[in-house]
Amino acid sequence: MEPVAYRKIMLVVDGSEGDRAASAAAIDLAAAFHSKLIVLNVVDRSVLNRMRRFADQTTTELEVELEEKGWRALYHVEDISKGRGVPTLIVQRNGVPDREVPAEAERIKADLIVLGRPHQAAGQIRRLGQGQAEAIIENAPCAVLVVKH
Repeated sequence: MEPVAYRKIMLVVDGSEGDRAASAAAIDLAAAFHSKLIVLNVVDRSVLNRMRRFADQTTTELEVELEEKGWRALYHVEDISKGRGVPTLIVQRNGVPDREVPAEAERIKADLIVLGRPHQAAGQIRRLGQGQAEAIIENAPCAVLVVKH
């Protein structure tokens, strides 16, 4: 049996507290395996309508806010990983994470997907809910590492 080689590691970020632990794990793995790190943010269309009900913003304004939050998370991880000498590519997609994450992993031929599971306070909207995480794991074309916050 050949040792596991993670040539392409895909990290999924959403700008939440859970990104920190997942990012650290993904960067450490990428550095150890001399892997390329692909950092993905999905602007989650499924939460826009839910957020719209509780906000004084239009759907477009909320979408722009989510996109900007995603880009900040992507650039933050890129700065850290490149500082560690890890080749990094950042990607933002629009859609539903449980569909977009497996599709992007397939497209880039990822060997590992790293997800964060942040602690959520009661009443918060979960951007990557338990059902979505389970669907990503079930439909992933490769191994999945879930990192607790």
